[in-house]
Amino acid sequence: MKTVLGLDISSSTIGWSILEYDDNNIVLKEYGNIKPPKSTKGSLTFRVSAAYDELYDFFQEKRPDIVASEAYANKFPAGRSTARTIIVLSVFNELTSMACLKSLGYEPNRYAVSTIRSMLSKFAGYRISSKEDCFDFIKKYFSSFSLRNNKNGKISKECYDEADAIAVALTYILKER
Repeated sequence: MKTVLGLDISSSTIGWSILEYDDNNIVLKEYGNIKPPKSTKGSLTFRVSAAYDELYDFFQEKRPDIVASEAYANKFPAGRSTARTIIVLSVFNELTSMACLKSLGYEPNRYAVSTIRSMLSKFAGYRISSKEDCFDFIKKYFSSFSLRNNKNGKISKECYDEADAIAVALTYILKER
């Protein structure tokens, strides 16, 4: 079986998942998240350097056959992101690609959100048109995906990032088939 590592990247949480697959099976092997240092802990340069080191080691440990991530340039609807947010997100996405390239010798495959939702819709047999729809599909399709609550009793934000990472990895598999 081949392994694909899916990533959902932001400056606060990098959701990740590892799916194993062959012609007949898709198995969620593991998932989690990486927390880069918060902006209160240091400069952007410090945060990027720390995240790069952690990601480099993470790629070395997991050694997936393929890495896939969301194409971040398509994520900026008008009026919803500041220039600073876009710059920071771009930096974290590129540092992740660089850590992958330096650690594994190749760059991640990138998929637009619209591609991810389209591929999941075809696979599910019904329309998946929002982040919530995607989350619900991942919960339903992968019974080994378990939810955790935050201190307020709501589903933790990290669960959504992890589900997005699973959706990215699944998109790679579906496109390859």
